[in-house]
Amino acid sequence: MIAALLTACGGGGGGNNGGTPTTPAVSPALSFTPSTVTASIPAGTSQTLSVIASVARPADFANAGTVYATVTDSVGVILPSAQLIRDSDTQYHAVLQSAPTLVAGNYKGSFTVRLCRDSGCANQFPGSPMTLPYDLTVQPAGQASFSAVSAMPLSATTQQGGAAPARSAVTISAPGRSWTVSNGGASWLKLDAAGGSGNATLGVGYDATGLAVGSYSTTLTVLAGDGLSVALPVTLTVLPSGLVLGSNSVTFNAINGAPIPSQIVSLDTDNKLSATWTAGSNVPWLSVSPTVGTTPATTVLTVDATVGKLASGSYSGAISIAPKDLPLRTLPVTLNLIPATLQASSNSITLGGVYGRDFGTAQTLGLGLNTATNSWPWTLGNLPAWATASVTAGTINQAGASSAIKALPSAAPAGVTSVLLNASAQVNGDVVNAPVLLTINKDAHRLLPAEAAVAFVSTPTWSRLTRTISVADNFGAFSGMTAVSDQSWLVVGVNGNQLILTADPTQMLDDTLQTGTITVTSSATDGAAIAPIRVSLWKGSAAPGAKVAVPLPYTTVVTDPARPYAYAHNGGAVIDVYNLYTGQKEASMTGFSAHLGDMAAGLNGDFLYMVDVDNARITTVDLRTRAISAQLPLATPGTRATRLKVVRPNGVEVLLMSDGQAFLTSSNSPLASLPLSGGGALGASADGKRVVQQSEAGATVQHTTILLDYAALNGGTLYSPKSAAASHLSPGTQGQDIAVSADGSRIYSASATPKLCSVMSSADLGVSSYLAIGDAAPNNIEVGLDGRIFCGGAAKPAGSDIWMYNATGATLLQQFKLSSTGKQLLPRQMALSSDGWLLVAITEDGVLTIVPVGP
Repeated sequence: MIAALLTACGGGGGGNNGGTPTTPAVSPALSFTPSTVTASIPAGTSQTLSVIASVARPADFANAGTVYATVTDSVGVILPSAQLIRDSDTQYHAVLQSAPTLVAGNYKGSFTVRLCRDSGCANQFPGSPMTLPYDLTVQPAGQASFSAVSAMPLSATTQQGGAAPARSAVTISAPGRSWTVSNGGASWLKLDAAGGSGNATLGVGYDATGLAVGSYSTTLTVLAGDGLSVALPVTLTVLPSGLVLGSNSVTFNAINGAPIPSQIVSLDTDNKLSATWTAGSNVPWLSVSPTVGTTPATTVLTVDATVGKLASGSYSGAISIAPKDLPLRTLPVTLNLIPATLQASSNSITLGGVYGRDFGTAQTLGLGLNTATNSWPWTLGNLPAWATASVTAGTINQAGASSAIKALPSAAPAGVTSVLLNASAQVNGDVVNAPVLLTINKDAHRLLPAEAAVAFVSTPTWSRLTRTISVADNFGAFSGMTAVSDQSWLVVGVNGNQLILTADPTQMLDDTLQTGTITVTSSATDGAAIAPIRVSLWKGSAAPGAKVAVPLPYTTVVTDPARPYAYAHNGGAVIDVYNLYTGQKEASMTGFSAHLGDMAAGLNGDFLYMVDVDNARITTVDLRTRAISAQLPLATPGTRATRLKVVRPNGVEVLLMSDGQAFLTSSNSPLASLPLSGGGALGASADGKRVVQQSEAGATVQHTTILLDYAALNGGTLYSPKSAAASHLSPGTQGQDIAVSADGSRIYSASATPKLCSVMSSADLGVSSYLAIGDAAPNNIEVGLDGRIFCGGAAKPAGSDIWMYNATGATLLQQFKLSSTGKQLLPRQMALSSDGWLLVAITEDGVLTIVPVGP
C-alpha cells in the first residue's frame, strides 16, 4: 500500500500545503506502538528506533493505489534515512535513526506523519496528518551507557500451523550494570535469558502454537540495575493458511480460430501442508483440468473460442479454486483474440490479357488463413456472369485453398469491366474478408478474314474465278459462321473456317467490271463482327499482251485493292483513274487542293487517303462515289516526304503516317502517336500487326519495327510497342522502299547500295539473302498475292527496270523494261494490281507504264 517513506528535516510545517498542521477532521489514520518513541542514547552515536504503525481504517485505503508517507522532524532529531517495511495490509513498521550530532540532554517533541495520495502531498487521506511523540535522552560522552537495540524491528508474521518465524536478536549495552528482561506476559514471545550483566546479545523467538488468527503485541522491557530501562515493541501476526498459485493472473493472446496453447498453473499452500481443492470456471470458453486434487498440484487452463463462437476482442473470466478449510482463491483469466487474416495471393486478377483476347488461360486465386491447422468454412462471392470459378466454397487453413478463375467472354461487354469479388471465411464469431478486384479486358469479338478484298478475272487466257479465304477468330475460339453475297454472279460457301468464293462471268458483257459484297455473320453468341469483303470481277475480251505507256506526266501512283484500277496524280489537284486491263483513263477526280502528296488505299478499296500538303490535313475520297468524303486535320502538317500506309491490326483499319500520326478510319478520329523514327517508307504484314519503317535517302539505312494491335479497351486503344529488334542499322545507303511478307516473317528492302534488294528476317532485322537486279540501284519493292517478289531499280540508260523473283527469292522469273527513253524508275512508284497480274510504275519523265506480269 505505502510505496515510500520520506523523512524531511528542518523547517516546520504541516497541513496540505506545508503550513501549520491542521487538526484532522477524523481520528488518526494510524496508531503507533509504542505511542511515544523513547531511548537513552550516548552522545556522538546514532541509535535505531523502531515503531509499529497500525492502519485504523483499512477501507480508507481500499483501491487507493500508491500511498505516499512522510515523516517531518522540525529540529533534526532523526536522520533522513527512514525505512518502511510492510508486515500486512493493515500493519507496517518504521525504522528511524537518531542523529549522532545531538548533544547531551533530554529531547521531547513530536514528529509529524502524513499519508498522501500524491508525491507532492496535495491531497491527504482521512486522519492525516498525525503526531508521533518522542522522549529521547542523550547521555554525556564518556558516561557508561545503557541501551537495548534490535537490528531489525521485533515484528514477525506466520501462517497458522506453519513454520515459526525467523528469530531476532537484541543487542544490550550495559557496561558495569546488571539487567533483567520481561516479555510483558506474552507467552508466545520466547527469550533466551531472563537477565544478565554487562554487554550481551539476547535471542528472541516466536511461538504461534495454539494462537488464533490475529495480531498480537507486547513490550520487551530491558531494566538496568540502576533503574534505566529500554522498552522495545514486539508484534506477532498470525495469518490463516492460504493457497499459493504459480500465477496471480493468466492471459491468453491468440489469433481467433488458431490453436491456443494451454497454460499450466501450480497450486500449493503457503505452509506446505496438503489441502484438497476443487476448481471451476465462470465462463464457458474457459476450462480447468483437473477440477479436483490435493496440494501440491498443477492444473491446466484451456480456452476454446469455438464455444459461443467468440468474435475477436478481449474477454475476461476466472478460475475459482476452493481449498478445504482455506480461503477461496480466484485466478483472473484474460483472453485476447486477434482477428484472423484471410490473405489472397493477389488483390487483383485480370482476365483477357493485355489486348482482351486471351480467354483460354485460367487465373489462379490462392487463399490462405493464418489459423495454422484449424480449418474454417470459406466462400467466394459476387462472381459475375462473365466469369467462372472452379471452387467457390470449402474449408481453409494455413495450408490454403485455390480456385481457377476463367472468363466467359460471351457474357461480358466489350471494354474493361471490373467487379469486387469477396472471399470470406467464417471464423468463430468473425467474418474475415479478402476483397479481390476481378477485371475482364474484352476486345470486340471479331472474325478476321485473310483478305479484305478479292479481285476475280475472266479473259480468254487469264482467268481466276474461285478463291478460298481463311477466317480466324480473334479470340482463338472459332465457333462457326455464315456468309451471303449481294450479287447473283457471286456465290459464297462456308467450309469450317474458310470462305469459298466463286464468280460466274457468263452473263457479263466483255470488258466490263462487276462489284459485290460478301457479308459474314459469326455463330458466336456475342456476335463477332467482321468488315464486309469487297469483290470485283473483270471480264475482258482479251488478256493484256503488252505494256501500255500513258503519255501524261505523273509523280504518284497507287492501285485499288479490289478493282483493277490505278490512281495517279502529278502533285497537283487532280487524280486520274486508269483501268489497268484496258490501259484507258476512266475518270478524273477533282476538288482537291493545289498540291497533293503520298496516297494510300483502304484495304477493301472503299476509300483513298492522300496528303494535302497545303492545308495540314488528310483528304479522304469515297472510291465508290469518287467524291471527297472527309478532311482529317493533322497535328503536324504533312509534306511531300510524308508516307501513308493503311493497316488492319485485329481487323480494325488504321491509317498510319510516317511521322507517327495515326487515325481510326471508321470514325476518322486521331489515335495515339506511334514510336516511329519520324520519316521514311512504311511496310506492313497482311494482318497489320508488324509495321516496318525504313529511312530514306540517307548515308545510312535504318529500320524501325513496331508491333501494332488495336483493342476496344478504354474507348479503343492502339497499342504500338517496339519489337525486340526495334531499331537497326542495315548495310547500304540511300534507303528507298520497303515491303513485308504477308506473314510478317520477312522484310524486303530496296536501297541505292548495295545494288541488290535485301531480304531480312523480321526477328532480328539481319540480312538473310539478296535479290540481284544487275547494275540498277534498287528503289522499289513489292510482294504479290502469290508471294512473287518484284524489285525495281534506277537503271539508265539501258537495262531492265524491274526483276520478278519467285516467292522464295531463289529464282529469277522475268525482267521488265518500262521504256526505251533511258529514264529511270521513280522511287516508291511501283504498284501491283489487285489480282497481282499487272504492274504499274512511273519513270522520272512522268510516264506511267502498265506492265502485264501474268498469273
